[in-house]
Amino acid sequence: MPLLAAGSFNLLAVNPGLVIWTAVTFIVVLVVLWLFAWKPIISAIDARNERVENDLKESRELREKAENLLREYEQKMESARAEALQLLDEGKKDAEVQKAKIIAAAKEEAERLLSRAQADIEQAKVKAISELEQSTVETTVQILSRILQRDINDEDHKKIVLQELGAIRKSNIQGS
Repeated sequence: MPLLAAGSFNLLAVNPGLVIWTAVTFIVVLVVLWLFAWKPIISAIDARNERVENDLKESRELREKAENLLREYEQKMESARAEALQLLDEGKKDAEVQKAKIIAAAKEEAERLLSRAQADIEQAKVKAISELEQSTVETTVQILSRILQRDINDEDHKKIVLQELGAIRKSNIQGS
C-alpha cells in the first residue's frame, strides 16, 4: 500500500509483462470455461429457451382453446337467446289462440243463453196469451150471460171468442 500512497503507480501506463500475463490468464479462463462450463451453460440456456418456447406454445394453444370456448359459449348463448325468443313468441301465439277460443266459447254460450232466453220468453208469451185468452173467454161468457140473462152454451161462446181473438192476433202480427 505504500506504493499507492506515494503516487508512483500509474494506472494508465502500459506494462508489457502485465499485458501478456493478463492475456494468458484470459485465454486459460476461456479454455477452462469452454471445456467445463460452456456446454452446461449452453445446455441450461437451451433447456430454458426450450421451456420458454414450450410455455409460449402451450399458452398460445390455451389461448386458442379459450377463444374457441368463448366462441362456443357465445354461440350457445345466442342459440339460447333465440330459443327463448322463439318460446316467448310461441307462448304469445298460444295465448292468442287460447284467447280466441275463450272468446268464441263465450260468444257461443251467450248466443245459446240468448236463444234459450228468447225461447223461454216466447213460451211464456204463448202461455200468457193462452191464459189471457182463457180468462177473456170466461169473462166474456159471464158478461154475455148477464147481458142476455140466460145461459148460453159455453161451447158457442168459446167458439165465438176464439174466432175473434184469432182475428185480433192476426192483425197484431201483421201490424208488427
